[in-house]
Amino acid sequence: MFKIVLCALALIPLALVVRNKRLRFEPIALVLAVLFALFQVVGHSYEHYGTFRAIFDVPAEAALALAAMVFYTSCLYCALALAFSWADAAAGRAAERVKAGSLARFLPFWATALMLLLAWLPYLIVFAPGSFTYDGIFQMDMWHGFAPATDHHPWVMTALMGCVFDIGRMLGSDNLGVALWVGAQSIVQAIALAASVSCMRRMGASTPVLAVALAFFAIAPAWGTYAQAFLKDTLFASLFCLYVLLLAEHWMHARRSGDVRPRLLVMLVLVGIALCLSRHNGAYVVVLTMPFVIASMPRHVRMKVTGACLAPLVVFVLVSRVVYPAMDIIPSGKQETLGALFQQTARFIKEAPDDVSDAEREAIAAVLDYNALPDLYYGSRSDAVKATYTGNDEALGDYLAAWASMGIRHPSIYVDAFLNGCYGYFYADESWTHNTWDYRLYNYGSIPGIEDDFDVSYVFDENARGAVIAFCNGWQNVPLLGLTGHCGIYTWLLLIAAGYVIRTMRWRTLFVLVPSLVLLLICCVSPVNGYLRYMLPIMAALPLQMWFCVAASERVPKRR
Repeated sequence: MFKIVLCALALIPLALVVRNKRLRFEPIALVLAVLFALFQVVGHSYEHYGTFRAIFDVPAEAALALAAMVFYTSCLYCALALAFSWADAAAGRAAERVKAGSLARFLPFWATALMLLLAWLPYLIVFAPGSFTYDGIFQMDMWHGFAPATDHHPWVMTALMGCVFDIGRMLGSDNLGVALWVGAQSIVQAIALAASVSCMRRMGASTPVLAVALAFFAIAPAWGTYAQAFLKDTLFASLFCLYVLLLAEHWMHARRSGDVRPRLLVMLVLVGIALCLSRHNGAYVVVLTMPFVIASMPRHVRMKVTGACLAPLVVFVLVSRVVYPAMDIIPSGKQETLGALFQQTARFIKEAPDDVSDAEREAIAAVLDYNALPDLYYGSRSDAVKATYTGNDEALGDYLAAWASMGIRHPSIYVDAFLNGCYGYFYADESWTHNTWDYRLYNYGSIPGIEDDFDVSYVFDENARGAVIAFCNGWQNVPLLGLTGHCGIYTWLLLIAAGYVIRTMRWRTLFVLVPSLVLLLICCVSPVNGYLRYMLPIMAALPLQMWFCVAASERVPKRR
């Protein structure tokens, strides 16, 4: 309610500024404003009631929804109209800077990377040697034979982390093994984010813009906390940022010189391979981005770029279909792909158990633990439900038929289950629950059911760690700044950037946003709702992408 009042108070001065500037009507801004208001209303309903139907069934919620739609839409429309006007002016200045080849006065690349490492140093020291997280421990269990070797976590990443961990073990300490990996991934993350700032500088970003980007990477708790965490996601986010950066560099160079640099092309291939092998989502990013990248490039360089995009996919297929089977690596189960559907089934059984036919019950029971589903269902996390998957892939056809027939009868239940699993990625509100575990500031210990011999413990006492955790929790409650720890703000910044591209009809520049849009779609069907760990790659690339959408020119020089 407080934010609605705040928007109502801000609406009058914003409207006066829009009127004084005589800005034209912005349909894209209106669409974005309406969608934002709608998801704020839906998010509030799910946060408090677990269903969108509360908007219609609870009078107080209906009144609040109406007020939110009116004031959120009006306020955000005015703000976006002003932002688009500013972006138009900034685009003109940036085009002049790019044409003149002028660079803003700012820190050089290595100084920027060093500053980031220094900013993250408190997390790296206080939580030394690093947090041995659940996923990291499970990967080491597989690497050392305590658990069956699977590709649930990409085996290349498991092997890489295991080799670094074993170096520390050979030198006499599991703590040292964790510290070596944490140190290496911190350096890579600093290099990737510093390279992103440097790329913005080459595109013509001004000193204040560069300073804001650097401050975001240095101060927002996510970067320091994930730098100290022993898990694959930090490296994947860094590789994702580098991949987007290289795509932007290729586009810029192709338009300036009419050709691509062989060195950049090789780097694009190598980073693309690493992206595909470090996390399965990387392959989806590369394959779905490829058509947009090829279409955006000048015709005479499209074959080269096509080869650079296809090479990582070829390597990924060979490793997944040839190398892993030869090494007896068990492939990832189908439950990872079908988790969102399993959630819908579980919610249907919980809310309408009498409307399930005998045939549908048998089809579900062949795939999932039918009787346990109502108790295991939790709207924002699908792990418990998908863990009951029987592994009977042959029964999936009958299950999908039952799933479809049930959805036709009660589509609102399926909509509820889907939105309950993803609304956190669109709900930009500090009240959204954010637990410190999302920052991975913990040592998990042995995974239940798996006996291992790892000996990892924090060097400093609990009081020091508690102070840092208290800072992170306090940061979440700071107005506006606290939003940097919530997924929703990054989703809307990404969608606003896409809206600006559509508004200016710079269709060829849309390719730079596609990798993040692909990951956002994957987040919508991911196992956990509003999970900062899944949003980390989008966060890493967003400053570069937003500035690229403003600064990029559509002019294509003629080839001599």
